[in-house]
Amino acid sequence: MQPISPLSLDLIGDAWTSEVPSPPHDALSPADRLQHLEKFPLSYLGVTRAPEDVSPDHSMSPAELLAAGRRSLDALLNRGVFNLADQTGYFVYRLTLGDHSQTGLVCGVAVSAYDNGQIRIHERTKQDRAIHLANHLDVVGAQSSPIAMAARPQTGLADALKKLTSGEAELDFVSPDGLRQQVWRIDDPDAARQLEISLDDEPLYLIDGHHRAAAASVHRASRLDYGGLSDGDETPGSNPEPSPGIDWMLSVVFPIEELRNEAFHRILPLDRNEQLHDELLTLCRAVSATDVNGRQPSEVPIGVRDADGQLCWYLMDLPLDDSVVGPSAILANLDPVRVQQQIFEPVLKIDETRPGDRLYHRAGTSSVDGSDSDAGNLIRPGEAAIVTRPVTMDELMAASDNGLVMPPKSTYFVPKVRSGLFLHRKHRI
Repeated sequence: MQPISPLSLDLIGDAWTSEVPSPPHDALSPADRLQHLEKFPLSYLGVTRAPEDVSPDHSMSPAELLAAGRRSLDALLNRGVFNLADQTGYFVYRLTLGDHSQTGLVCGVAVSAYDNGQIRIHERTKQDRAIHLANHLDVVGAQSSPIAMAARPQTGLADALKKLTSGEAELDFVSPDGLRQQVWRIDDPDAARQLEISLDDEPLYLIDGHHRAAAASVHRASRLDYGGLSDGDETPGSNPEPSPGIDWMLSVVFPIEELRNEAFHRILPLDRNEQLHDELLTLCRAVSATDVNGRQPSEVPIGVRDADGQLCWYLMDLPLDDSVVGPSAILANLDPVRVQQQIFEPVLKIDETRPGDRLYHRAGTSSVDGSDSDAGNLIRPGEAAIVTRPVTMDELMAASDNGLVMPPKSTYFVPKVRSGLFLHRKHRI
């Protein structure tokens, strides 16, 4: 089946690009997101706030939070932040950070393609989170956070998009964190049709936005059976009839060869992990900083920075498992899998699906070399970091093709797609 479609998308006006587009949600802590909203009150973060983003001084029920998100969107629309669309179409969206650039097709991806497995996934989703986001679609009535997907090289997507970006971009701006974002509108119907043909019957790999995709599926199913949405705490929208936009997820499809995946490292606060010194470090050998880069394939580095800021390195051997055969072998020897199975579960008794205050995940460079300057932003005083290697694109595709599930926070694609540029309102295709 053809998994993509043009959408009726409102595009942010050029005058608002410094205030409205929001930083990536999962790259900021709740406190960071509150600070960003204080500095940029028109940020799209005001529309997409999660329960943990509410100030400790205020109490809001899930229904009140969703209603506040709708009011924030209405305020943006009343200010004329978005140029309203008068027809459906495709856009090209380029992200450039430093020396890395990636260019994707902004489109609707069929929710049915997610339901039937044409959209390949690699993460497990939490039902309560998916239901909250489905209710967000229902109450707020719009999508502005494109789900990031990837197409295989043989689709020729990269070459096709390159030809469509030779002219001047309709939008071209740099966000405060240095990310350059460019947008082109596809006006050539023949070029649009060729893009559709190139992706006919092709799998698409979901790389960022698993919960948003699950929410779109929940939302569509609830509307089609007129059942509404509820998990006991959330309040469904008042109008459960189907609307044209429920069949499509706002998405951006990138050529997979242009994507860059970094690692999510496992951060252990020392004051909450007394077992770390007593049990974990007895399984390691102390090494110098220069030894970190020369580690063997089975070795995983642990950096420990004490309260005074002194950094020490250890290498822990987590044996590779050559006995696993078949599709499961794809996952068996990934760093996040071995850390979960050989350290967190048996030694530290940590359930990584519910990290709590004993475990954090922090994205960082994939090539930590052991130097204090290189690890400075990764390991803070009073922390230990288990430094994992990033999952490769081949590993991700193989796992997704075989229906395998990676541990939480196994991938971190950068740069990330931003919210607040495109607006897809659910009452339109």
